[in-house]
Amino acid sequence: MPLNLIRSDDLNDQTSRPADATPLLARLAAELERLEVRYCQWKGSGKQARWMAGHGDVDLLIDRTSAAAFADATERLGFKLALPAPDRQLPGVVSYLGLDEQLGKLVHVHTHYSLILGRAWTRHYHVAIERAVLDSAASTGGIFRVPAPEYELILFVIQHSLRHELFRREGKIFTELDRLVEQADRTQVGRVLTQHLPAVDPVFFDRCVEALLPGCPGWRRVAVRSQLQRRLSAHVHRPPRATWLRRVAQKIAGKLGLPSRTPSGKRLAGGGAVIALVGADGSGKSTAARTLVKWLGEELRTQRIHLGLPPRSLLTKITGAALKLGRQIDALFGRETTSNLVANLELARFVCTARDRYALYKGVRRFAAGGGIAICERYPVPENYALAGPSQAQGEAGAATGRVAEWLRRRETRYYTRITSPDLLLVLRVEPETAVRRKTDEPAAYVRARARIVRDTDWSGRPVQLIDAEQPFPAVMAELKARIWEAL
Repeated sequence: MPLNLIRSDDLNDQTSRPADATPLLARLAAELERLEVRYCQWKGSGKQARWMAGHGDVDLLIDRTSAAAFADATERLGFKLALPAPDRQLPGVVSYLGLDEQLGKLVHVHTHYSLILGRAWTRHYHVAIERAVLDSAASTGGIFRVPAPEYELILFVIQHSLRHELFRREGKIFTELDRLVEQADRTQVGRVLTQHLPAVDPVFFDRCVEALLPGCPGWRRVAVRSQLQRRLSAHVHRPPRATWLRRVAQKIAGKLGLPSRTPSGKRLAGGGAVIALVGADGSGKSTAARTLVKWLGEELRTQRIHLGLPPRSLLTKITGAALKLGRQIDALFGRETTSNLVANLELARFVCTARDRYALYKGVRRFAAGGGIAICERYPVPENYALAGPSQAQGEAGAATGRVAEWLRRRETRYYTRITSPDLLLVLRVEPETAVRRKTDEPAAYVRARARIVRDTDWSGRPVQLIDAEQPFPAVMAELKARIWEAL
């Protein structure tokens, strides 16, 4: 899906849009009512303050006949479909992510078209009572419609009784359980079980409730879980054993602090993207990059890459060592001008840097092709070559002459021309004196000169988004988040 880019000349008179005063989830609920979507929040309704603050996710059950209307509602509000890794995908369950500009956070709506209990990498169960749950749904003063407390209690107890960590004593589970037990009518719970879930009779259901209470022995909890699994065996789906083994390997690797080969985080259905932050020292781009990665990385596969400082290859290290030795020899012989050998070595080092940047760029593109979002600093674009580009554009290594030097420069240029434009280019512009005040660990003249390069660059004709970095940092981040989320 192409990114929605804006040309720089369209941005000159554009100001940042104020965030809507109504929370995103409240607007979603209103939109669902307007479109008469048949839905309910099937669990977690008692934690409204938590998920309205952007913590955790919201679990909505959507009638399949309302799937198109629900998709329309989420699209109107800027939500985007996000996909987990294939071995973490549950059938009938998808995720939508939206940017709440008030909170500055991504809101996760966990959307269920089927009531699937359990985790994708282990056995999970389809409790096929969606129609009855939706028939019981009503507005009770909260943001979303919720099912009758009897249904919510039944689903809550079954869900937590099936979990492998059942033997743990979790106070938060008891608090929610206590609320639902108090609200639900015991007689009505028995009727619902008898009519819609006969495999779990009322007597056994009471044992499941008791097993979740504090003080219940661990062996009894495990025994109840095993009995419940047998009773629901007609509803079970077992993923391939390899999926379970990969999950176990990931957990072991995490405990040992080892890297996992399986990438974490979801991928947007629209695909990945390479996002470049361009700006002078003191524009706040490094801090912005870290903040953006933290923001997106809570839900999506995200990496921060600094193309200005690529990992040095062995060839680069050898060339650097040779250059250092050549300079020492020049100094030893008291040469006032750089020898041709040293001049060519200086140019060769720039060629090696270009090669390293291109190697890193290939990794960035592959990451984005796999659905990841790459936040890049010092991305080489022709307008920015004076800060990160060929040696001639930076005014360096000009002493090298001759055929070897010409060949090296052609080689260096070839690497940079192979680095294509990013999917989204964000330019943080700041006045030189502001940059000097902010960047106190570098010489003022150096910082001032680089800020002027970015400020005076003509960005016309290139798809770019210009950001006024003179604003306070929270305002800059709000604008960056809005621009990025709109473009993804």
